[in-house]
Amino acid sequence: MSTLEFDKKLYTLTLLKKAAYKFSHVVSVTFSETETHLCCHLTFSGDPSDAEVSRYIEELQKEILDQDLREIVRSETETSRNLILAYAFSSVDRDSDE
Repeated sequence: MSTLEFDKKLYTLTLLKKAAYKFSHVVSVTFSETETHLCCHLTFSGDPSDAEVSRYIEELQKEILDQDLREIVRSETETSRNLILAYAFSSVDRDSDE
């Protein structure tokens, strides 16, 4: 079993779960927390080599960064997305000449 620790100030449990789900076909992940960190406990299926374990951990860390960046973009564009949706679903007649 391998364990990865992430600072709670930087990452959320939801973000870690989203990233872990992508690798559920090769690793099961359980989570725990300390006062300052979120811990991911990784149990790999089958009997992967050390090189494969390292590669999966590296890929998981990249996915965590990707999910974090997605959350930042989602947060930064929320107002614009809501305005676009409101306009798209409004009952205003946009084809009117008036």
